[in-house]
Amino acid sequence: MQVNCKVNVVNRLLPSTGKSGPSRLAWSSITLTENKSSVIELALATSRNKAGMKYRVTNNIEQIFSKFVSQGKLTLRFREPAHDLCLSGEVKQMEKILAIIKGEDVQLKKGILCPILSNSTNKVVIPKTKLSILSRADYPVTTSFPETLTYLKISGIALKKFDRRLLHLKLLEILDLSNNQITVLPETMHNLSRLKQLHLSNNEIKILPETFINSARVICLDMSHNQLMTIPSCICRLSGLQILKVDHNKLRCLPSTISKLKNLRTLTLSCNQIRILPESFQALALDHIDVFGNPFENSSQEIPLNPGSLTIRVATLLAISAKSTIKFKLKYTEEDIPYTLITYLHESSTICPCGKLCVDDGILSDGKINLLKVSGSVSGDKIVPVKMMLCTATCFQRFAFKLIS
Repeated sequence: MQVNCKVNVVNRLLPSTGKSGPSRLAWSSITLTENKSSVIELALATSRNKAGMKYRVTNNIEQIFSKFVSQGKLTLRFREPAHDLCLSGEVKQMEKILAIIKGEDVQLKKGILCPILSNSTNKVVIPKTKLSILSRADYPVTTSFPETLTYLKISGIALKKFDRRLLHLKLLEILDLSNNQITVLPETMHNLSRLKQLHLSNNEIKILPETFINSARVICLDMSHNQLMTIPSCICRLSGLQILKVDHNKLRCLPSTISKLKNLRTLTLSCNQIRILPESFQALALDHIDVFGNPFENSSQEIPLNPGSLTIRVATLLAISAKSTIKFKLKYTEEDIPYTLITYLHESSTICPCGKLCVDDGILSDGKINLLKVSGSVSGDKIVPVKMMLCTATCFQRFAFKLIS
């Protein structure tokens, strides 16, 4: 059996001499063979060390660290020499190596030595991790995309459909499909669990699926220059998101739970149709926001502040349950509470300007916010209208239709 994966060889004796070995993973070729005496050997070769090195596996493994084999990571500790082999590759490859070493797989070629050890001209195959396709002629039609890709750019080729083959690229971290003609995205985008950056600018996307992406790894999402009218609330589950670009769309509003994007630093909303911001917007802490070109309402409406005439929403049982879960910081899983309550927790909690938690109860009103309070720099209007959920009549008299300080 022969596989290509990343390997870091750690010499356990070096620290005792005050030295340290290499700490970087390097692409290597690993070959497992079984000789006529039924002794399993592991041969390791790299592009720098083509001669390679052989390790006896049978009765020479001191410990196997396989806790993260489901993530494609495996460490083998040998007795002689005192080396630790830290492997990183495809999950199936790591599981195969583990099964062979444990004696659970007998798929070995007896008596065949590692070809790299006997032929120094052989090269270690380094899988392709980056691919840019900038012309239609370069687009793979009859062949598949390399499964080892971590970066993929397909730009400016008038691509009209999202190629579902991309969903099988489990190692993909950066996907750039900008400057195409894509109109619909698949609901299984969340399968790209390692995705960190997604660039979809200058397409014709009108709707984002509710099950878009929900990975905490995503730090940049560029949906600018599309046809979006709404942003699904699932975007607010991207807890690691730092950059969100949705300028030049047809947005009328933002998700009410946008404040859950605790790490968001850059937000571009220019040239949309937004008239008022959600009540949770005041909880953001941005470095830059662009709201230029939106038809914000500048209402100067004043109403009699008669507490007796105000209608305060009565909290539902669902709202009470959600408020208690948030207030007491209860930890939960999908097995502990109903899915409807989990969805409600993500979408319905807001904070009154006084700091009190509101969960679909209180008095709904309008106010104003100075964007310099939530962002270091602002492009466009500084004072903009904002929706507010006010917890009591006292807060209504204090904050309704006024600038929140």
